[in-house]
Amino acid sequence: MTTTQFRELPAPTRPRAPRRSAGRTSFAAGSLGKGVLGAGTVLAVLAAWEVLARAGAFPPGSIPPASAVLAEFVRQLGVPLFWAAVWNTVSVALLGLLLIAVIAAPLALLIGLVRPVQESTWFLMEFLKPIPPVALIPLGLLLWGPSPGMKLFLIVMGAIWPLLTQLIYGIKEINGVGADMARSYRLGWWLTTSRLVFPSVLPFALTGLRISASIAIVIAVVTEMIGGAAGLGQNIVVAQSAGALAEMYALVIAAGLLGLLINAAFRAVQKPLLFWHPSVRQEGNL
Repeated sequence: MTTTQFRELPAPTRPRAPRRSAGRTSFAAGSLGKGVLGAGTVLAVLAAWEVLARAGAFPPGSIPPASAVLAEFVRQLGVPLFWAAVWNTVSVALLGLLLIAVIAAPLALLIGLVRPVQESTWFLMEFLKPIPPVALIPLGLLLWGPSPGMKLFLIVMGAIWPLLTQLIYGIKEINGVGADMARSYRLGWWLTTSRLVFPSVLPFALTGLRISASIAIVIAVVTEMIGGAAGLGQNIVVAQSAGALAEMYALVIAAGLLGLLINAAFRAVQKPLLFWHPSVRQEGNL
């Protein structure tokens, strides 16, 4: 008679609560650390600015102390004319960005998908891209005068290239296997564009839009300063001419913050739209 040996089974253990991912914790800590370092750098620059201005390190009457500029910036937030100038700048820049998207999207499809169009337009694009928008201000003044139409023309001419270039690159990066499968199933032009081309181009499009938006704000402010159109740029020139240096620097800070807010808004929209993209998923797992 043989005996059977049994192994002692381990006692059942209570299921543990899911632990928080170390990667997410490190990512949150890293983001907090970046925010603290960024805020600390800004405070250090403002403190150095204040000390140097009080000590007379700058030429007299050129740069007021940082405290005076910040106080003027806070005061401007309660002035209706300031918000009217901000609206004049932002509204034309956003309208120009909308026109840029309407023009660039079909043009990129033609250039990226139709080889004769690509070969016949590359020289024109390479010729127009290096032309600075400021050089076209005299033409804009001749056609429209110091008006929103002039700003709109210069914004479209100067800020269309990042979006158009990114869209063309995105179309060229479409997976060949996916394109072959679309042809095999005879999806047609519309389904191929909506199901294959659009998801492949979307990351490039959002990057191009973000860059074009920042450039649009810069062009709008510069056009207002030189061309005399209404907006933050015109207010900066008026404040400089009147000797109100604190107001001038406060408006310059407002223009910088405006570009920063638009950039942050595009980044905030980019994450939910590209939740499936490897770059966004990898960023969330850091």
